[in-house]
Amino acid sequence: MLQTNLVVALDVRNGPVRDNLLALIQSCAAEVYLVDPAAAGKSAAGLAKHSNSHVVYFTDRIEPAVIGAVGALRFRKLDKVLLVHEHSKDAVQDNPSLLEFNHVLSSTPESVSNQLVLSTIRKIREKDYYGVDKCLAYGAHVHRFSLSNSDERKWFRDQLFEFVKSLDTIIGRPTDTFAQFALEVQEELLMNAIWDANPARRNAERKGPALLEPHEHVQVEWSFDGTLLAIGVRDPFGSFEASVIYKYLRFLFSRDRIKQVKMQQEGQGAGIGLYMVLERLSSLIITVEPGRATEVIATLNLLQSPRLMSKQQRSFQYFCV
Repeated sequence: MLQTNLVVALDVRNGPVRDNLLALIQSCAAEVYLVDPAAAGKSAAGLAKHSNSHVVYFTDRIEPAVIGAVGALRFRKLDKVLLVHEHSKDAVQDNPSLLEFNHVLSSTPESVSNQLVLSTIRKIREKDYYGVDKCLAYGAHVHRFSLSNSDERKWFRDQLFEFVKSLDTIIGRPTDTFAQFALEVQEELLMNAIWDANPARRNAERKGPALLEPHEHVQVEWSFDGTLLAIGVRDPFGSFEASVIYKYLRFLFSRDRIKQVKMQQEGQGAGIGLYMVLERLSSLIITVEPGRATEVIATLNLLQSPRLMSKQQRSFQYFCV
């Protein structure tokens, strides 16, 4: 059911981005409350009149006093969304107040894309966060599977390879390289969902097969919308801690290659091993419902040349439900 009583508070200093967001949000039939950037703390306190509403607070900067003022207000529900563009990443990555946000959107080059904003509003409004279909063009068919044994990873590798290879005729060129990238991404996601995310298996031997109990089954999804290939893996544990998310945010927001390599080395064995495949992705979407589920979705732009994948524009979304 749609959430109809939705108020979107805009606290965005970048004028063009602010104007664009205002038009987008109004098109979504949501009420807009404009926070005055010149007096953000006082203006944010004015939100108190919306205490019976579901408030979505959008901002493009981290100011602890303002964030604290908004967080101290009592709303029926509050979602805080941080917009991060290319030129604000360095200022954001080492700010501990980053963890105050339960949604983070980042893209390049200048601002967060309309697609990400609309996708976020839709997820929040409909209270429907999971599924690769949320990341692709409407109508894309979703292939959905359940994994109950770690040895089934070989079947998933073979089937995904054939699926991506079958897109040759749509793309108009061989997709072998993309297929290999997709397999590496899927394997990282499955390894995390089977072992790292499961408190009972985190320190278990990984050489032999692991037969999963019904409550441990892992959901896998694939889909293609003519441009993007999406691979999603969901575990039933929701154990992806904020501190691990913070490490990945720092990596994604760093533009210093030497610093990235250092973080890769420090991060080995902690959380998912996506450090080695992040440069090949078009977007990474992480949704965490603590104690209940974690879903990680990776998308690859199959219209992009494989040789240029490390230089392509990327987006990142994090949702804590």
